[in-house]
Amino acid sequence: MNQRIPITEITGGFRGRAEVALADSQLRTNFRTAMDSLMKKRADAFPDEEEREGLRELGNHIKARALSRLPDLLEQLEAKLTANGVQVHWAETTEEANQIVHSIIEARQGKLVVKGKSMVSEEMEMNDYLTERGIESLESDMGEYIVQLDNEKPSHIIMPAIHKNRFQVSKLFHDKLGVEETSDVDELIQIGRRTLRKKFLEADVGVSGVNFAIAETGTLLLVENEGNGRMSTTAPGVHIAVTGIEKVVENLRDVVPLLS
Repeated sequence: MNQRIPITEITGGFRGRAEVALADSQLRTNFRTAMDSLMKKRADAFPDEEEREGLRELGNHIKARALSRLPDLLEQLEAKLTANGVQVHWAETTEEANQIVHSIIEARQGKLVVKGKSMVSEEMEMNDYLTERGIESLESDMGEYIVQLDNEKPSHIIMPAIHKNRFQVSKLFHDKLGVEETSDVDELIQIGRRTLRKKFLEADVGVSGVNFAIAETGTLLLVENEGNGRMSTTAPGVHIAVTGIEKVVENLRDVVPLLS
């Protein structure tokens, strides 16, 4: 018999954590600074609000059209991927998806996995699943690497370490990697890259997410800005791409406005 958990306990726990976070002035400053920077970059890239909203509407139309044809597109995508030499696996549950990933790694006697950015694998708690089975699963996105190093969860979908400032990252690298502290952001990035570069070369398997899966061509498209996505998909001998079915679009033409 399943035990019912009172809603008040869940709500109280969340509210308690929220109150602690809101009372942390440094945390609030970190978020405010990062979000101001992010919104400025967005405004600089799309100064014309009407154009921006037009692209948003076009993107909604493209995704709605793909969802209306999803069963057919999934079959087309599988056929094209298979023709391109990709082995396709289907999973209905998180447990099944993790089992498939683990079985692929285990079949190759893999012990080290490097991961490009993948929110699906984060939702699957893949790192924990693999770690429990004796496999090291290392995040290679710099933000994801930082929060993993500090045993935390991402705090933002595209800026996982948005809650940390450069001084906190510097101390973390000093404590965990044994390097000298520095407040220079570029130097901090180089420290992380030097550490990760060794792991790319040692990894048995690379795991990535998928930004768009194009049914017409059997193309898996990744967006990155650090080079870690390319490294994690090409340096190891095996690449596992993990995605949900909502990433499927009809053709390459549809990708352009969605990327915008």
